[in-house]
Amino acid sequence: MKKQQRFIEGVIFRARRGCEYPGAQKGFNCYTPAHTGDWHTCDCWVTNELGDIDPGFNVSPVPVCVLSLGMAIGRLPCSQCGREE
Repeated sequence: MKKQQRFIEGVIFRARRGCEYPGAQKGFNCYTPAHTGDWHTCDCWVTNELGDIDPGFNVSPVPVCVLSLGMAIGRLPCSQCGREE
């Protein structure tokens, strides 16, 4: 049986309460993994609920612990994350 991936590229996860990224602008309280995999920590983009990247963190994704991820609330459009349909 294949193990469920903890981080899924292109999925928007709300940050758990108290786990918002330090320095993120107001309203940018979500994470979108840059890769898919079953790790404890993964590079993620700091985003808002629509998947827009925080302008202060738009150069590269930041390390995020899986325990900081809350509920999945959406998915980026394929054109935005590079996935093929």
